[in-house]
Amino acid sequence: MKKIYRCLFVGATFFCWLPNVKAQDSTKSSEPDKSYFEAGLSYLSNNVYLGRHDSLKIPYLTSSFNYYNKSGFYAGSSLSYLTSAGNSRVDLVEIEAGYAFIKNHYSGIVAAEKDFYNNQSKNVRAETKGSLNGTFSYDLGFIKPSLHGGIIFSSTDDYYASFGLEHSFFFDDDNFEITPTFFINASTQNYYNSYLKKRKYKTKKKNQTVTSTKAYLPNTSQFKIMDYEFSVPLDYSAGKFIFDFTPTASLPVNPNVVITTVTATSGSSVTKTKAETLSSIVCWSAGITYSF
Repeated sequence: MKKIYRCLFVGATFFCWLPNVKAQDSTKSSEPDKSYFEAGLSYLSNNVYLGRHDSLKIPYLTSSFNYYNKSGFYAGSSLSYLTSAGNSRVDLVEIEAGYAFIKNHYSGIVAAEKDFYNNQSKNVRAETKGSLNGTFSYDLGFIKPSLHGGIIFSSTDDYYASFGLEHSFFFDDDNFEITPTFFINASTQNYYNSYLKKRKYKTKKKNQTVTSTKAYLPNTSQFKIMDYEFSVPLDYSAGKFIFDFTPTASLPVNPNVVITTVTATSGSSVTKTKAETLSSIVCWSAGITYSF
């Protein structure tokens, strides 16, 4: 496994030194000179958060609408529709507002988000209510390190932090951009504990032999590395349209111990302790946005 992580890092470094491409000019300010709206439509092949996901795929078709003020403030909302065969529904609605800035080599975002999940959602974050997030980055020219962190609100709040490395390359008069990115993500896992207890192991009504199934994770308040991620976002601008495609590989680490107790209608119960099975996963997203 260590060899895989080393290869990903070396691969990201290699991309930073590819010849005959135009690298990002970090001294050029890209702050908008006017306010604008943006409408978008995107597709996500599977919802994965910090290397964790439901046993069934959760593909999302998401529509979004945002307003960006030239001062840096922005606000918007999105609606994610679950496209699974035989199980389609509106699964998530999000509202977000924040402030973004870019000045010389520095850039950052501070944002607040409110989430509304369907009561049948199997998203691992379905028991969360919203979050406060912050991002800060500094462009060194040959590579751009960044720090991300925030609070996720639920019955017991979570804290997360990420360290990232990225570098952008531009082609076709800056219309086509490729940004190899590597992230190390760490978090507490109260959100995941709530998902297991209230969503994943919830007893089905049709089951006549089991009265209840309870599950929990011990030590969910411990802050630890959750996964390593490598992605390659590709963006193409054509007038007011932007087309994007992003493949992402997630390598989860530090498996949890899951404790489940199954109680039968007879009154007897069985408690099992099992280590979580983790495996690498690849997903992708594609979308189109229009600015006006």
